[in-house]
Amino acid sequence: MKYRGSILLLSGLMLAAVPLLYGDTQAAARRLFDEAIVLFQSGELEQAAMQLRRVTESAAAEQLHPEAWYWLGRVRLVQQDGVAAARYFDHVIRSYPDHPRVSDAFYHRARARLSTGEYQAALVQFEGFVSRYPDSDYVANAYYWAGEALLALGHRERAARLFQTVIDEYPTSFRVEAAGYRLSLIELGERDEQLQRLLQWSHEEHLRTIEAFRRSRSAYEEALAAYRDGVDGTLSADERQVARLRAEIAELVTQLDAARAELQRVREARGDVAVEGELANRLRVAEIKEQALLVKERLLRDLELAGESPR
Repeated sequence: MKYRGSILLLSGLMLAAVPLLYGDTQAAARRLFDEAIVLFQSGELEQAAMQLRRVTESAAAEQLHPEAWYWLGRVRLVQQDGVAAARYFDHVIRSYPDHPRVSDAFYHRARARLSTGEYQAALVQFEGFVSRYPDSDYVANAYYWAGEALLALGHRERAARLFQTVIDEYPTSFRVEAAGYRLSLIELGERDEQLQRLLQWSHEEHLRTIEAFRRSRSAYEEALAAYRDGVDGTLSADERQVARLRAEIAELVTQLDAARAELQRVREARGDVAVEGELANRLRVAEIKEQALLVKERLLRDLELAGESPR
């Protein structure tokens, strides 16, 4: 009986100590979690991740598990490990759908998708987040990052509308300045593209103009060369004929002068009427031929001048 009473007393003492020990373990888990958050804020990310992992493995810290998984996702997101971060946020969303951190997990999961280059998936998740949690403090950020995803996908007009939404509807958000900067870059990009198109069009037009000018000049030079060849051939023949006629005229003039001189000598020396008549006839024939040659020369000269006028 005495032995049995001792056992009951010992069992009672142990049962009484369990809540105290469990309370101490919960308090220790809370301290561990708080230390992890401090480490995260100070940039000691790996140490923070180790502390958070210990929290998730503690049965006494079960109530802190959703927070610990969430912050593990935040750590990996800062470390640019988007795949691991998305996995942690997915775990929070699926395993603790009623926890207050679920809305934040939705937003940061979309951020993780964006960091891995899954722009379309990130865009869908940002839009879903805004639709599901329109009063969240992260809505302005979601609009901004959705705009970044659209920019990466090449939808500048849609991105510009989202950036403008941030500026107009969330003027106190710290994303306003960044959204304005993105808008200015979009406008500059559009102007640059317009300028590039204009320069390309001008260059192509310039090349077309040069080519047309080259073709026109080539055709002109060919036509001019053909014309010159034809004209030069005609003029060279005419010039040779004119030179020949001029030589004949010069010879006839010489003969005429000689006949006149001979006639004058005969008159002075002999006074022979027959000889004078013969010489006078020869003189008249020479004069007539000279006049004919002069007329022909004038005609050829007129032809020569007419051939030079197109030049």
